[in-house]
Amino acid sequence: MSMADLVTQYYLAPKRRVEGEFEKDRTVSNLPIRFTLRLMIAVTTALLLTFAPAAVQAKIYKYKQDGVWHFTDDPARVPARYLKPAATDETAAAGRQAPKRQKPAPSKLPRLLENFPAANAIERAAAATVAVEGAAGYGSGFFITAQGHIITNKHVVRPVVATTARQEKYFTDTRARMKEISRRLETEGRRLERAGHSLERMAEITAKQTDPNLKRAYRDQYNDDLATYRSWKADYRQRKKRFEAEKAKFDEQHRQYAYRKSVASLSRTFTIYLADRSRFYVRLEAVSRDHDLALLKLDGYQTPCLEAAPDHSVTQGQPVYAIGNPVKLHNSVTSGVFSGYENGYLQTNAQIYPGNSGGPLVDQKGRVLGINTFKKLTRKFEGLGFAIPIEIVWQDFSAYLPALPAAGK
Repeated sequence: MSMADLVTQYYLAPKRRVEGEFEKDRTVSNLPIRFTLRLMIAVTTALLLTFAPAAVQAKIYKYKQDGVWHFTDDPARVPARYLKPAATDETAAAGRQAPKRQKPAPSKLPRLLENFPAANAIERAAAATVAVEGAAGYGSGFFITAQGHIITNKHVVRPVVATTARQEKYFTDTRARMKEISRRLETEGRRLERAGHSLERMAEITAKQTDPNLKRAYRDQYNDDLATYRSWKADYRQRKKRFEAEKAKFDEQHRQYAYRKSVASLSRTFTIYLADRSRFYVRLEAVSRDHDLALLKLDGYQTPCLEAAPDHSVTQGQPVYAIGNPVKLHNSVTSGVFSGYENGYLQTNAQIYPGNSGGPLVDQKGRVLGINTFKKLTRKFEGLGFAIPIEIVWQDFSAYLPALPAAGK
């Protein structure tokens, strides 16, 4: 008899009382009771394991929004680029191991400046430096990652409040002066017109004179006044013409300023020039709220990049190099020494000129120490340059940069 028949007979065979006892079924009744119970438990367990449905395991999705990682099992809430299941602590707790992190495959994007000649660490750093051009002006920047992230100054890509205030004051004061000059020219023009009418009346009076001597005297006076009037009129016309030309030039200058200001405040794309003079367009990724820093991004390429020096590794008197594009000179390098810290800035006597803003300040190994930002001028000497420490970049833009170690780590 099979095991199934045995179980069926035991559970389903009718039980009848015969003289106060169950009708004997020799097949079952002869089995020991303990063996029968064990048999029942084993069969029940086998049935449950065979037919019980497998646990449903939902996929967990991981995505990043506003710099914060989120986890969800609803794919409708996940941006398309993140639609890949992510292993979580819940999956590991369910007895499944999270998949091991795979090493990123080598990028197939074209590599920029791969064969650019560089004889030393400073030239390699210069190869990672770019010129940045936008509506707000012209400056420098440098690649901080191989994925095309560029660091520059905020004032290179956005109008500076202090500079804007000075320019606004200049336009306001100049317009007020021009308004006063225009008022004076109008008054002088009316006087010139009255002088012309007086000459006409004098010519009529002279023509009516019958006395030759008196007529000659009137004619001489008329001729002198006429010569003066003509000279005055010619000078007035020249001055008015120059003023109108200057006013038109000023109006055009103010119009361009207003246009650049509005465009610079809204612009999201900028032009960069690499060390080999090739030109690319980049987009604005972010601007710092607290520091004069901005992050740009060049997509579609592998780029050379600078390594950050360890935090506070620079010492007084150590040689440093400022790289940038002063007055549109391409990839210029000036040298100096690190003088110390002032109000959180790196201080150096390396020459920093207009156009150097946003470029890197590097050490002898070509590692970036800071971002050239401004220069303090004096009447007696060239002045000192100041750079924002590179670790500020990691603090302000950690949400936008790939998972790289902070400076000095």
